[in-house]
Amino acid sequence: MAEAPASDAALAVALADRLARDAQGAPLDWRTMAVTDLDALIVFLRRMVLGDRVRADATCSSKECRQLIDVEFGLGEFLQHHAPVSPARSCRGWSVRPGQSLGWFRLAPPGWDGATAAQIIDFRLPTPEDQLSVLGRLDAEDELARRCLQPASAPVALRRKAEAAMEAMAPCLSDHLQAICPECGKGLTLYFEPRRFCLRELRDRTASIYADVDVLARRYHWSESHILSLPRARRVAYVELAQRAQTN
Repeated sequence: MAEAPASDAALAVALADRLARDAQGAPLDWRTMAVTDLDALIVFLRRMVLGDRVRADATCSSKECRQLIDVEFGLGEFLQHHAPVSPARSCRGWSVRPGQSLGWFRLAPPGWDGATAAQIIDFRLPTPEDQLSVLGRLDAEDELARRCLQPASAPVALRRKAEAAMEAMAPCLSDHLQAICPECGKGLTLYFEPRRFCLRELRDRTASIYADVDVLARRYHWSESHILSLPRARRVAYVELAQRAQTN
């Protein structure tokens, strides 16, 4: 974490590759998983390391107030609120079936057998590899559509139907949160990006690692690899003992 790449997407993939396996213990190709799955994993890791509650602050948007307010919510509740649902709820009678290629789906209107080619669109869920490929591009949205929709040039209405099905199957976890300022009672809309937020917190947690290695190496003459192999709680305990000895 302390020496991670600048890109949140690249860091999240690297972290998932290192820590997560399937039920049989085999590695997973996280670059080809759905973006939602990767983001949910990062949230789960944060919950394991730092707990479920998110505590942050925000400034009231009212010009007359502008008070700093505390924001707190549970990540478990947040994930439950963004749980996948059947695309039938958002597609209103349209059908989603497996496509001709692995990982692809086909969306067609009611009366599937009589649908024309112009009424059908294939799609797949965006992946971290897609995000990394379009990162920094001015045409990122068009390129993402080219990658995930067939045909990418489908009418806007048909594309919107496919996007609604994708959102139902793999909801985007980056979302707006509603809050109320306790000072003035004004409603607030806050944008929460769980991947960025959780990775920043996990990075902050590792900020002391170099200082810890320096203290323990000076005090006990342990190697870097030995210090890094210690469980964090034990490493912190030794650092506290070493620092206490320096002050006595």
